[in-house]
Amino acid sequence: MARRDPKPWIGKLSQSKQISIVERVCRRLQDRYGLPRHGNPDNSLDDLVYIIVSNRTRIETAMEGFDLLKRTVPRWDDVLKDPSQVKRILQPLGLSNKKTDQILGILTVLRKDFGLATLEPIRGRSEEWVEKYLTSLPGVSLKVAKCVMMYTLGFQVLPVDTHVHRIATRLGWVDWKRADQSHADLEKLVPPTLRYAFHVDAVAHGQSVCRPLNPHCSICPITSDCRYASQKDISVC
Repeated sequence: MARRDPKPWIGKLSQSKQISIVERVCRRLQDRYGLPRHGNPDNSLDDLVYIIVSNRTRIETAMEGFDLLKRTVPRWDDVLKDPSQVKRILQPLGLSNKKTDQILGILTVLRKDFGLATLEPIRGRSEEWVEKYLTSLPGVSLKVAKCVMMYTLGFQVLPVDTHVHRIATRLGWVDWKRADQSHADLEKLVPPTLRYAFHVDAVAHGQSVCRPLNPHCSICPITSDCRYASQKDISVC
């Protein structure tokens, strides 16, 4: 699918200017939000399951549901012995049938590939290999794969969810219509050392300030670099 514009606003600037803007935006967002993990666990498989659980669910609710799931079934291999427990726990979170089927499908593949329900054997593989393997698992999108890679496997990748995409679009950094089209361009624009910070802070910013409707531009720390704010003639910070 083509862009709305052949080149986003920031792409029309010199590379040095682009770097300056990206660094300033990332610094201001980190000053506001720090480096929140949004509940993502440290273990790779825990993180993958948590991301599935949190799909279309408030973070606080997802964290509670995931914690209950881990207390009820401490070992992921045991989930396959009684899948009904997973569905029962996930029922209040919504999409419980879809989430349960996806979790069971992933655990089944991991047992087949590694003998246990674990993602530890992929640690130390190349970024390309890990991304290809994760996206081969049932229902795992590129965004989900990159989240697991970033949060738990130490890769300097940039997952693009709806919040990241909305903020990057409003800033004039990308002009793709969908988040899943924007990974390559944003990773090209944002230096590897800033990708983690930009992702986690953009998620926090999108939840609290840069909302889909009626964003709170008057309290936004990055309006001076935001094309959306300038086009609305909003006073910048």
